Amino acid sequence: MKHGINQRKLGRMPAHRIALLRNLVSALLHHETIKTTLPKAKEAARMAEKIITLGKKGTNPSRSKAMAYLMPPHNSPSPIASSSSSSSSLLEAENDDEHFVPPKSLLPKLFDELSLRYAERPGGYTRIHKFGRRQGDNAPHAIVTLVDGPRDLKFEMLAREVGKSSLDLLEQKGGKLEEVGEGWEGLKPRTRLQVEKVLKYKSEGERREFKVKAKEFADYIQAEESAYGGVRSPNVSPDTPAYRRPGMNTPKTGRLLHAGERLSGVSTHTTGLGLARGALARTPRGRQNVDKSPRFWGQARLPEGVSAEVV
Repeated sequence: MKHGINQRKLGRMPAHRIALLRNLVSALLHHETIKTTLPKAKEAARMAEKIITLGKKGTNPSRSKAMAYLMPPHNSPSPIASSSSSSSSLLEAENDDEHFVPPKSLLPKLFDELSLRYAERPGGYTRIHKFGRRQGDNAPHAIVTLVDGPRDLKFEMLAREVGKSSLDLLEQKGGKLEEVGEGWEGLKPRTRLQVEKVLKYKSEGERREFKVKAKEFADYIQAEESAYGGVRSPNVSPDTPAYRRPGMNTPKTGRLLHAGERLSGVSTHTTGLGLARGALARTPRGRQNVDKSPRFWGQARLPEGVSAEVV
């Protein structure tokens, strides 16, 4: 009979392992996106599912269990409040976006916001994205996110995939992206299945947002092609196979781009790696209203109050 195989040991003693998982689960519920190693991600996602289930129950025993598991301790003040000697320094720390202020309690978010968000979902509140390997020990990295949240990576990346795949359908039928029905005709079976899974528990407003994101990315691909069409030198051979010939999703002039490659002047946030990094980063102080839309070659962001005619 085998014992002690219900969870990974993670190379730690029981007390250290329990404290690690408590910290990871609390960080996941607070930030809704964390990056860690793959074994830790799987264990943290498993425990987060149980904690969210306690939040959906909403009973006093479930509240007591959640209070005993989540960190920081809910009866103690914030670490910044206990270490700050003056109210001015505390106010400055709270207004600084680069300074992390931990919440005093995660119970309001768990029993109010998350319980309402997942009221109709029977399970599967977390999603794990593999994120390469860590430099140094080559440990596998992963990103754990809460589904249907504001930082859901799959919602954004799948919308871009739908926008890119819809260009082929538009080229064949000559229609508009708004005319593509809710069945998502023209998509690959696997992509259509993923769209149905992502939008299964979404509201009508979120479904419209998904289609808007897909259309914006489709427009971006077309604008990028027209903007860079004359910059790249044409070297497409006439012996190129049919599936490699220029079309809606491939450049009409110049060489074919490889996976992960970007053109000069194109922001890295358009790639999957840049998207994941941007979701994990915090906005620096004073840059909340900065226009982050991508710029094409030859364009630049002008300072506030300076017009193009002056430059």
